[in-house]
Order: sequence, then C-alpha cells, then structure tokens
Amino acid sequence: MARTKRAKVVSLTQTKAKTRDHKENLMNAVRDAANEYNYIWIFAVSNMRNTYLSEVRSLWKGSKIFFGKLRVIARALGETPEEEIRPGLGKIAQRLRGNVGLLMTDSPPAEVLDWCSDYRRLDYARMGSRATETIVMPAGPVECRTNPPETLPHNMEPQLRALGMPTQLKRGVPTLLEEFSVCKKGEKLTAEKAQILKHLLVQMAHFRLIPLVYWSAVGAAGDEGEGAVIEVPLTEEDRILVDSSNANLKPKGGRVSHDMDDDEEMDDEPSELDVIEARDQAMMLPEGMKL
Repeated sequence: MARTKRAKVVSLTQTKAKTRDHKENLMNAVRDAANEYNYIWIFAVSNMRNTYLSEVRSLWKGSKIFFGKLRVIARALGETPEEEIRPGLGKIAQRLRGNVGLLMTDSPPAEVLDWCSDYRRLDYARMGSRATETIVMPAGPVECRTNPPETLPHNMEPQLRALGMPTQLKRGVPTLLEEFSVCKKGEKLTAEKAQILKHLLVQMAHFRLIPLVYWSAVGAAGDEGEGAVIEVPLTEEDRILVDSSNANLKPKGGRVSHDMDDDEEMDDEPSELDVIEARDQAMMLPEGMKL
C-alpha cells in the first residue's frame, strides 16, 4: 500500500540548523582573533537591540566583536592556565557570564573608554527598565509625543483599554475618561506600562556598551610580560544598568563547569536576544505613526 502524503511535515524555514562544524568554526575564529589583537574587552550591553549592535560592528571595522555563544567562546579562549591560548585569557573566559560580549582590538584603552562613554542610542524601554520621568496624562484625547502632538488612531483604543487605560472612543478619537498615571520616575516598568509608553512614542532607554574588564597583551604598569587583566571602574549608573541586564562582574569561583566532554555537543545557554526581539514584536507602533 502506498504511503500517504497527507501527514507529511514540510518545513518552510530556510534557516539551517547549527551543527558542530558551526561551533568549531566559531572557536577557530575566536582563537585567531585572540592571537591577533593586543586588547580583549568584556562589555555589558544595556537595552540590547540587534540593529544598534550591527551599527557598532560597522563602526569597529578592523576589530572583532563576539556576542552570544559564551560557553563556546570561553572554551575557545581556555578557562585554566593550562588551557588558555595566551597568558591571562583564562581570567577573561571565567568572566563570560550574563548579557556580555567581547571586543578584540588594537585600539588603546583610553580610546575604547572614551568611545563607550560617548556612544548611546535612544530607544523604547522594556519591561524591568526604570522610568526616567513621571508621565501623567490628563483626561481627554490620548496624544502621543510628537511635535506637534497627535491623537492616536481610532483602532488603538481597544489596545489601550486592554493595557489598563480608562479610555473610550469618542467621535473616532481614543479618549481618557479620567487622569491616568502611566509611570513614576525611578519605578520599574511592567510589560503593560512599557507598551503604553511605546504607543505614546515616549523613549526612556539607551542602548549602550559598558566596558567591564580588559586583557592587555602588553601587560600593565608594574607588570612583566603579557596577560594583564584590568578591571574598569563603574559609575553608579553603569552598575545599575549592568545589574539590570543580568551581567556578572566577577567569575563564579574557579573553572567554569560545562559538564561536557570533547565529543559532546557544545550547546550554548538560551539567548535572551530571541526572547526579547519576539516580545518586542507585540509592542508595535500605532498604525500610520512614524518616528
């Protein structure tokens, strides 16, 4: 009897699954770059956006940036003095935890620190971020933050009501029936409040790279030989941003335990980027509204 084709599963995706070869290629790329550059930085990312990360990569042409697959990168660098491919890189590998990445460059530390201090991109805050201002909306038509202010389209009213705003459609305009407090300065934003702010075109977050520590091939003052690891002092603001992005500044004691043999598949920890980007798809701008 011929096999039925009714229950045949057809994959519509064109994305190929990552294999062990992909991870080995990544390890080789990390090792080549680590042997090429004089400085290797660990940076935390505040308010991750793939668009801005791509911009950073283009601005740092001539250097190498690695983000994600931290377990694979750590293994490529070597996590112990016996495994590290250059002296001191084991200390860098042990610090690869949280929402962090690597910048490998020949630019001097002062130049990197100045660039990280100046570079920032304004964007919408996400759930868990802290409000940078108090937003209280008066009763009446709901207006977004444009110049001049514009009322939201009529099809937004059910969404605003679902987010907890006391609104009603009057003459085709979403209207607040009473004064409504969206957020207070310093409070953590809920998913609903973050989405309301996005609908109102209120941006409260900055995409930033925050340097945490760097490895120097040329050593440091008072040191002999290569392999100096230098901690970067953080301001209170930077420390709060690092904590909120779940980046750890210190190694979790000794060797990083991956609990796998050389022949085992080196699966990475679940990435936050896919979860964040998927969540943001639900936080769309009002129809017809543009920045």
